[in-house]
Amino acid sequence: MAAKIAGNLEGCNVSIIVQQLQGAYERGQLKNALYQYWAQQVPKIFFTSAEVAISTQRTPDAVQSEEKLSRDVLFEPLEWFLCGGNPAAVFQQLQSLNNPPQLCGKVFKVGEPTYSCRDCCADPTCVFCIECFNKSTHKTHRYRMSTSGGGGYCDCGDVEAWKQDPWCDIHKQGLGQQSQNPIEKLPPDIAARAWEVLKIALQYAVDMLLWEQMGGLPQDLEPSVPQNTYVTMLFNDEIHTYEQVINALTKAINCESKEAVEFATVVDREGRSSVRYGNRKSCDEARTVIQKSTSSVRSKPLKVEVMHTSVCAHQAFAQKVLNWLGQVVNHSDGLRHILCTTALQQPPTGDPCVVERLMLADTALWKTARVQCHQIMMGSLLMDQESKKQFSVLYTRNYPQVQKDFMADDHDHGVSIISLSVQIFTVPTLARYLIMEHDLLAIVIRTFLDQCASCRHGRYLLDREKLQKNFRRLQFPLLDLKYVLSMVPDQWNDQLKRKFLNGFKIMVELLTSMQGMDSVTRQVGQHIEMEPEWESAFNLQIKLAPAVAMMAGWCATDKMVLIDAFRIVVKALLEIRGTADTVKMCKRRVCDQEAIVVDYTVSREPVSIHLPICRLLAGLYLQLGKHGLTFNSPELYGPLDWTSPQARLSRASEIAHRASACPTPLVLARSQPPSAMDLLEQPLRTLVMIAQVHAEMWKRNGYSLFHQVYYYHNVRCRAEMQDKDIIMLQVACAQMDPNQFLIALLNKFELMNWIEGDFDDFIRLFFYGRRRDVTEKGGSATDVSAESTRDLLRFTNSLVEEFLTFLIIITGERYVPGIGQVSSEDMVRREVIHQLCISPMAHSELSKALPENNNYETGLEGVVHSVASFKKPGVTGMGRYELKPEFYKDYNPFFYHYTRADQSKSEEAQLKRKKQEGESTACPPPELPALSKEFSSLVNVLECDVFVHTIRMVLRRVNSSRSRSWTEAMVHRALHLVGMALNEEKRLYQTSPYIRFNFVKKATEGGSNSLYSALHDLLGKPRIQNHADLLTWVIDRFDEVKDLKDQKQGASDAQKAKKVSSKSKTDAERKKKAEAARKRREKILAQMSDMQKSFIRDNLELFEATGTELSSSPSMEVEGSPMVVPSQYPVAVGPDRSPATHVTLTTSTCILCQEDQEVAAGNKCVVLAAYVQRSTALSKSRGKVLEDPDKYDPLLVSPDLYHGVHTSTCGHVMHADCWQRFYEAIVAREQRRALRFRHILSYEVDRGEFLCPLCETLSNTVIPILPPSSTIQPDSVSADISLSFSDWLDGLKKTVEASQRAMMKEEEDKMESSDDMPVLSPCPLPSITKNMAEMAAQGFQQLFEYMTETGAQAPYSDSVKEMMKLFSRATYTFGLGLDPNDDDDRVPITAWGTCAYTIRTLEWLLRDQGKPLFGSLSSRQADCITALVRVVTVSGSLSDPQTISKSALRLLSALLPQEPMKNIPCILDLDMFFTLVFLHVTISSLYCDENTAAGGTIRGVALNDKHLMHLVTAAHLVQILLAANFTSADTPMDTEETAEGSAWVKLFMAVRKEAGVQTPVVPSGWQLQTYVRESVLPFLRCSALFFHCHTGVQSPAQLQESGVSEFEPLCQYLALPADLSSLLLQNSGADVGHVVPHTIHSKWCHYPGIKESLASGPASLVKYPVEVNRLVPLPHDYSDVINRGSVFTCPRSDGDDSRAPTMCLVCGQMLCSQSYCCQTDLEGEPVGACTAHIYTCGAGVGIFLRVRECQILLLTGKTKGCFYPSPYLDDYGEHDQGLRRGNPLYLCQERYRKLQKLWLSHSIPEEVVHFMEANASFATIEWQHL
Repeated sequence: MAAKIAGNLEGCNVSIIVQQLQGAYERGQLKNALYQYWAQQVPKIFFTSAEVAISTQRTPDAVQSEEKLSRDVLFEPLEWFLCGGNPAAVFQQLQSLNNPPQLCGKVFKVGEPTYSCRDCCADPTCVFCIECFNKSTHKTHRYRMSTSGGGGYCDCGDVEAWKQDPWCDIHKQGLGQQSQNPIEKLPPDIAARAWEVLKIALQYAVDMLLWEQMGGLPQDLEPSVPQNTYVTMLFNDEIHTYEQVINALTKAINCESKEAVEFATVVDREGRSSVRYGNRKSCDEARTVIQKSTSSVRSKPLKVEVMHTSVCAHQAFAQKVLNWLGQVVNHSDGLRHILCTTALQQPPTGDPCVVERLMLADTALWKTARVQCHQIMMGSLLMDQESKKQFSVLYTRNYPQVQKDFMADDHDHGVSIISLSVQIFTVPTLARYLIMEHDLLAIVIRTFLDQCASCRHGRYLLDREKLQKNFRRLQFPLLDLKYVLSMVPDQWNDQLKRKFLNGFKIMVELLTSMQGMDSVTRQVGQHIEMEPEWESAFNLQIKLAPAVAMMAGWCATDKMVLIDAFRIVVKALLEIRGTADTVKMCKRRVCDQEAIVVDYTVSREPVSIHLPICRLLAGLYLQLGKHGLTFNSPELYGPLDWTSPQARLSRASEIAHRASACPTPLVLARSQPPSAMDLLEQPLRTLVMIAQVHAEMWKRNGYSLFHQVYYYHNVRCRAEMQDKDIIMLQVACAQMDPNQFLIALLNKFELMNWIEGDFDDFIRLFFYGRRRDVTEKGGSATDVSAESTRDLLRFTNSLVEEFLTFLIIITGERYVPGIGQVSSEDMVRREVIHQLCISPMAHSELSKALPENNNYETGLEGVVHSVASFKKPGVTGMGRYELKPEFYKDYNPFFYHYTRADQSKSEEAQLKRKKQEGESTACPPPELPALSKEFSSLVNVLECDVFVHTIRMVLRRVNSSRSRSWTEAMVHRALHLVGMALNEEKRLYQTSPYIRFNFVKKATEGGSNSLYSALHDLLGKPRIQNHADLLTWVIDRFDEVKDLKDQKQGASDAQKAKKVSSKSKTDAERKKKAEAARKRREKILAQMSDMQKSFIRDNLELFEATGTELSSSPSMEVEGSPMVVPSQYPVAVGPDRSPATHVTLTTSTCILCQEDQEVAAGNKCVVLAAYVQRSTALSKSRGKVLEDPDKYDPLLVSPDLYHGVHTSTCGHVMHADCWQRFYEAIVAREQRRALRFRHILSYEVDRGEFLCPLCETLSNTVIPILPPSSTIQPDSVSADISLSFSDWLDGLKKTVEASQRAMMKEEEDKMESSDDMPVLSPCPLPSITKNMAEMAAQGFQQLFEYMTETGAQAPYSDSVKEMMKLFSRATYTFGLGLDPNDDDDRVPITAWGTCAYTIRTLEWLLRDQGKPLFGSLSSRQADCITALVRVVTVSGSLSDPQTISKSALRLLSALLPQEPMKNIPCILDLDMFFTLVFLHVTISSLYCDENTAAGGTIRGVALNDKHLMHLVTAAHLVQILLAANFTSADTPMDTEETAEGSAWVKLFMAVRKEAGVQTPVVPSGWQLQTYVRESVLPFLRCSALFFHCHTGVQSPAQLQESGVSEFEPLCQYLALPADLSSLLLQNSGADVGHVVPHTIHSKWCHYPGIKESLASGPASLVKYPVEVNRLVPLPHDYSDVINRGSVFTCPRSDGDDSRAPTMCLVCGQMLCSQSYCCQTDLEGEPVGACTAHIYTCGAGVGIFLRVRECQILLLTGKTKGCFYPSPYLDDYGEHDQGLRRGNPLYLCQERYRKLQKLWLSHSIPEEVVHFMEANASFATIEWQHL
């Protein structure tokens, strides 16, 4: 195809074209010449055929050819003409003319790491790229790390983006350069041509991208030979799903689902894709089908266009032109300046400039075209300050239209032109210029209002439907508003003030439209029928709150702006009140105090939680004090029009005048300025409604109201809602008489009846009166009256509690700058103290509990270390802060940001702490800071008459035995308020004695009826026992304050004596009660102890029985078990092996039926739940897979262990029949379930999986538990059997030779194919012994005849045999992935293999953790390998004897090679530990024939074990010597050469000479000895574990300790010589009985395949010593991981960035996860890249790092997975999933080692299932698509 296209390109010689362009340029016809050239060449390169036009048919070669042709034919001539010479040289020359850049301007790719300095950034959008950040001083500051969503650029060098150090070391070089017009630096001829070329290219690109006539081209681009081909172009939207697009395409173009997926992927990635190529009719038909298939009532159809191929070709070329322009201007600042000028230049016709055209037509472009347009703008216009300013003006002017288009668009914000707002509005000077000159604030706010509100009668009304439906897009103007206001001006001018206030007025209009939203009325009688929609208002509040706070911050910086803004808000507030109905006023009296209040009953009238105008006024009020203003300052009200008809009288005088004339509720007109009652009313209604909600009076209003109350208190909203309401009430309180304020509160809380002294009589009267009324009407009054009374009493008591809490908050919450004399740090410090009083918290938990400022900072780091101590985390958990003890005194149980749950938790925590420390359990009110001057009158509430009366009323009712109108919570709050009043009086007396505060005086007035007397009367009352300590503290503080104010010493002494007496009495009472409680506890404990002893005596047998788990294996030491030291050094192999020293536990308890069962061969079978899985964890050939399981030979295992079968167990025991019934019930239950629900299970029943009934561990088979072989038949090998190692070897060699000869003769007779696996049949034993010496033949005959005696059958029950078959079948089925086939000879072999593989895994695990070989395994690991070894050693005698015999012969043929045989590998391709295990199992059946019955009695094979151990070890040593690769011969100083070292050197040279391998470096003896010992050690460790489990011989003490040399103890334990060279070489004075003859290892070295393996180099050989596989090493800094992920491109998307780069931690490969583009078919199903990868890398199990989410992904199979915490932690010991917090992350080695253990121990499936069982939401994730 490429050759065909190239052949069509005629006249494309570069020099000729350049000459033609030069001539046209000189004639002034360059545009025509270029257009004619492009008209002829572009259609020949792009969209020339279906193979090029259809995206799914574009091969990589076609794409590369298209790129090359477009470069050579279209762009190269243009560059030669522009440069007037060689472009490479000219561009390099132009680049040298540039000044060193002061701005970085690097445009970020998706997922690229960005860094924002928290200490120096102007706002959070200011970021560095990784190169600039690493070269800057900000790396040592507090910084935030994140990943870019694409579209932004690096702000390095922007002085307005950083408070200090705006340049990195790279861009500092550009400082001090003289500013010069960069165009003047260009050569004149190049500059002249650049003006023309760049203008024409840019104009062409924009014209073609915005071209709307899809059937043809502009006249000047029409080709000379028109074509009649079209394409159906499918465009992307964000409405239709992948599935809908795929289904539509399969119908429209008759493609397969796989091809439709590729189309959908291209459409989603690029924004459009051609799906049909042909004539107009066929393309129209495809368009019609697609639109019909995707249209519905709720959504419009997909956009589909039929386009002429020439139009598509020119649009494709136009995109490349934009990219080319971006590349060209990067070479020269002058070229960039020319392009910017051209793009912003307005045509003489008055049409919009190029940039404005692109801006207004942004939504008409597809995704990639949009992105390219935005990138060219950022790379050119936004890099030049003057151009950026002009662009900003254009953007501001068109802002309403751009936002309107975005609202109608369906593409994401990231690919819209409005995403550039952040690049403009966050520049402070630019934003202020736009505000002053172009009224930016008003434009942005008005744009938002126009989109979501309608204007009626001069007032905006929000459209709830628009808010609810489109808020996701509506929020962006509010975000832009936040950008504009992000930097507060330090200087104001008149124009800035005027334009800011203009925008402020429109903001007030918006807030006015929100005032009173979603008002609710209490439901009485029946529940609300439909839950009202409430989320829209809160979403608007959350997004608008930062901008409102910023506006208040702007107002605070200038006095006149603040005054004008305050007037605007006050006027709006009064206008809102003026639009309401007339206000009813009434008089209320309490204890001789009278007040006129608003008669508005919250429980019956509508109330709203949204009061933005009131809250804005509260925020502005706090700023008045900064400029010496108060609420009554005349400047605040003078210039406004206060002489309107509504302003005849001030509010206070009018209320007083009208109320004195009318005893009934009044109807009053409005007056201005506002009174304190105007400020108080609205927020008070809201707070009272919330109090009633807490009192459960609004339960019938549904959950919507409860959700609103929740968010009202939530940290996201409370700063601008709850806190501002409280501030407004504090403002009103400071302006009012305290008695009137309290009466207004009591009236609004509907507590006027309660405050009267006869309230209890009223309750009783109400109760009996209601009953009498109902009875007189003939009804039953027992329930109705009692319930009504209880509700009334309960509601009233709850409201009183809320009212008292409200008083605590109003008078005590002073930690707000402007209210109390505190700083913002003090406010944050108090928040932290109260959060830590709940419990120790992690840094993230503390951050979430604190409100964020506009820069997303909480101020936590600045104060937390002064009040708390940080405790670092361990391997799990997070680091936590604990409050320092000296700050517990600041704890306030009624902290206003506590929820009810928080309050309860904090009180419990403090009570527990105080009891532990032996302190008083009282939590007294803390000392409070002084109030500011404007709020100093707040404290008067604590001494006014109504307050004293209220507290006295509460205490009096507590003292009354008949009163029901009190609660303990009420008493607690009352005592707390009294304590606050006493603290305040003490503080004022000590600091401001001139201020009169007379709470003590008023509290002691009245004698026995005084508040002070009421407190004393409560002493010793059992009904307030929980608050006795607090009462004592209050009385003591009372006396202390009285003493301070008492001037007479005598009186003072008397008071002190009284105080001491009172305290002594209280302490005595407390001690007496504590002693009584202690005695009662001791008595109860003694009774419980007696009952326990009695129960144990009565059930002694039960306690002697075993538990539910199989105890530690009788032959296996488990972790934590005591070390047992044998009397003699133990030997586990050979005739001289030590006896088993364990005590066998013979019974276990079934977890299903709870019956005990003795583990014996003839009894019912007991089993362990087990899980068998394929594994590549030990693989040394990563990526090598088991391609054809049907041809796999599991007997001859490769040493790279690329495939294995692992078995694990949870250790829980069941009867075999109990388990079968349990499993059958699971299968039956699954079959009964509906199909649509079957996918949610965490296990697959159709694959034989189930969960352990006790611990829910994933299992898929069971392992039978067998007794030790010694309990069935003790080892009875006679010591008089004399058979030397050499004779034993000679007999086996003869057996192999005879079998090979017989096989070869049989093959010659049958002419069988040589491709078949060799079938070796053993020769009869007599035929072997007749060729041996007499003594050797006799020993050989005795040994093997003894082992092949048939005799009685082995005493295993049928259930035991059946479970052994079941387990072997499971290892075959799950290990090889094949269907069950009991006739396959490989079934028992896979069971042997899983035993060896599991032992190898455990040895690796112990070695990786640095634990000793014995004594470190958990009980479940010990149970597992013990059960496996016993099953394997027995399975050989229970399987088909001939199958076992043939397996033994094949193994011996590999170890004792005689003649080369096909499919018999050399020793380099054989794993010796597997060979040892297999031979141990099979050699006893070597001479069995068809007459030998299976299941013969197993007798001792100690001599065989010893000889096998010597032979296999010798073979392994030769492996090690052959694979050695020394680069130098080193010997440590002071090291003498030993005989063993010399022997190893001799052997090394001999073996390599035999193999024909050159040895360039001869190692020293010490070096070779050390190498051999280290290399053979893993084999010895595995062998020791195997024989330990088999024989039960106690392990040596040296192997139960870590840090000791293991080599000699292992050799002695395995009956091997300490000098292993003696196995291969006869040393002087050494025993020759165990030396492998030279002829054998000579044949090992000459066997076919040895030379080829060695010649291929060390890389192809298994390297010794075999190191433990580990997960890939990760960089310490997570930003390096992010950077690697950002440069990773999707392998199937033509170099596009991957959306979800994911790293396999096993092999390190980066994958494109969770994307349709990289889906592949696996077993006929489409799966994601990660799922496909685990089957090639991890045998169906995988562990991945999701780079952009900083999250571990665990996968097992195609349908199961879970997310796991990342090993990357911040400085606070916390992981940051999704990089939400952005703290720097560093690799925690302990956490990574935990992941390593999880993977190496094959526990990933278990972990996944546990997570899925605990988190039902995981079951809904389609893990197969990841």
